[in-house]
Amino acid sequence: MLAVLVFAALSPAHAQEGMVQVEGAATTPDFYQIQPGDTLWDISTRFLGDPYQWPQLWSYNEYITNPHWIYPGNRIYFNLGDALNPPTAGVDLIQEVPYQPPKPEVAVNSSDCDFPARFDDARVGQHLTSAGLLGLPGDFNARGRVIASTSGGISLAEEDYVYLNLDDMDGVECGTLFSLYRKVPERVRTSEGIRFVYKVVSTVRVIRVDDHVATAEIRDSFLETERGDIVGDQLAVDVTVDVSAPASDVEARILARLRSEQALFSTFETVFLDVGTNDGVDVGTSLFLVTQADGRAPRLAVADKRLPERVTGRVVVVRAEEKRSTAVVVDAAEEVRDLTRVVGTPNQAN
Repeated sequence: MLAVLVFAALSPAHAQEGMVQVEGAATTPDFYQIQPGDTLWDISTRFLGDPYQWPQLWSYNEYITNPHWIYPGNRIYFNLGDALNPPTAGVDLIQEVPYQPPKPEVAVNSSDCDFPARFDDARVGQHLTSAGLLGLPGDFNARGRVIASTSGGISLAEEDYVYLNLDDMDGVECGTLFSLYRKVPERVRTSEGIRFVYKVVSTVRVIRVDDHVATAEIRDSFLETERGDIVGDQLAVDVTVDVSAPASDVEARILARLRSEQALFSTFETVFLDVGTNDGVDVGTSLFLVTQADGRAPRLAVADKRLPERVTGRVVVVRAEEKRSTAVVVDAAEEVRDLTRVVGTPNQAN
């Protein structure tokens, strides 16, 4: 009966090398060569007509030690037998390849043996915004305050009108542009003494001039304008610079950042550095941010000297003075801490 089942189960579509044609019957195999993906269940279904015959098929073959592992390329032979000799099935073992674990990847170039954050690409004409400075009122020629507005709101926005009480009206006329500043309370210790961070909240354009009072329209807002904001010279907030890979021996310290109320900072934040033109730093200079801290370390954690330095980002200088500079984070692989080092070349000795 088994021979009859095999004859009925195998169609001409399954004929392959090793199959012979028996006159008056469907094609029957001399052997079957195991293909990728085959199982004893599948083979029993195709050639024995019953998937539940797989244990018997397995028992015929002493070479198959695990029924879940049969190897492509081996041949399973079928001896259909006759009335005196029962059907049997056997395996002609061509090659049994033992399981081999996957080989670990091997680095093919030096970049595969470093932290992935490299930030060495060049960009031409990148537009950046830095709405703040580190200094004193004299650095932006503070001239007065916002004393009133035509709007009844506490927070003022673009197209609102404000009244500027100015100490000196010299040179002020319709069309004059001013920046409005707001001082951050925290003091910043620099090599030149105590300085403060000033945020640029908006740009205003004078539309009328009276004695000691100028009426102006808010043109560009970076924060909500408020009564009491300081009036000073216009600061170039938007800059366009070419960004290149850091390539200097400069080592700097972050003195302060524009958004100190945030625990951590990231891409496009403004930071203030303790290096300037006297140190070879100018507009367009780019530097690496590096750290030796655990990723779960608190904001002000000191460096863990057991760990190698890793690059966490890149900054580019947008304004440079003799001893200080203003920079913007243009790349960041992770959120940056206040005590992050700023270097021209990573892995310098501390």
